[in-house]
Amino acid sequence: VCGSVGYGGKEEITRLQARLRLAGYVVVDQFEDADYSGISDFRDAPELCRNIVLRDLEKCREADVVVLIATRPSFGATVEALLSALRGKPVVAYCPGEVRSPWPLYVSSHVAKTVNELLMILEGLGKERAGLRTLPNLQGEHEATFTYSGFTCLFPVTGTLDRATIKVRYVPRGRLIEYESLKDYFETFKGKFMHHEEVVATILSDVVKAVEPELVEVEAVFEERSGVRARVTKMWRKNGQTSSSS
Repeated sequence: VCGSVGYGGKEEITRLQARLRLAGYVVVDQFEDADYSGISDFRDAPELCRNIVLRDLEKCREADVVVLIATRPSFGATVEALLSALRGKPVVAYCPGEVRSPWPLYVSSHVAKTVNELLMILEGLGKERAGLRTLPNLQGEHEATFTYSGFTCLFPVTGTLDRATIKVRYVPRGRLIEYESLKDYFETFKGKFMHHEEVVATILSDVVKAVEPELVEVEAVFEERSGVRARVTKMWRKNGQTSSSS
């Protein structure tokens, strides 16, 4: 849980930490090693600044999810959330009151206005399909394509192994797919009985839900079976139009 330590927000952080522990979550506590909430001026303490920043960033690396209390101004908390998001970690903006800056909301993948909403989001994150992690898009409008050649699933009729090369092309908006996590995502299909068209439709749907792009196209080229090689393509656009070919 990160928030505005230097601007009177420590108690809010510790209260939320306690609530999460009661719900059964393991909390990475930034105050267990050191507490700098009483320091009012860091201008003459460069070494202390370095130690605090490096320690806090290490705490962020330890966490599976970063919860950002977004209702108080905090330079450090927003930077921690941004760097965590760029590493592909889910960032949940906890907003029990007004948020007067767009930055904490932009770098967050989820927003919760109450503790109950926060707990529901955390529960959902634990159930999400492995690998569909996202990053904030800081590059503006562009097109990206990635290809995975190790895809496998099972043919529902015979149970035989289907191998395919998957290509995903998309134009992102606010969020990007974290490329390093794609292998984990595609491996969740191993051992599942799926028709070719179902594979493509599932990947397309998951990408749309994860990053809400302007456009996404998924192509799967399956290895030859009974003398026939299948190629299935499906495209989705922001205006809701879809098209398929095989």
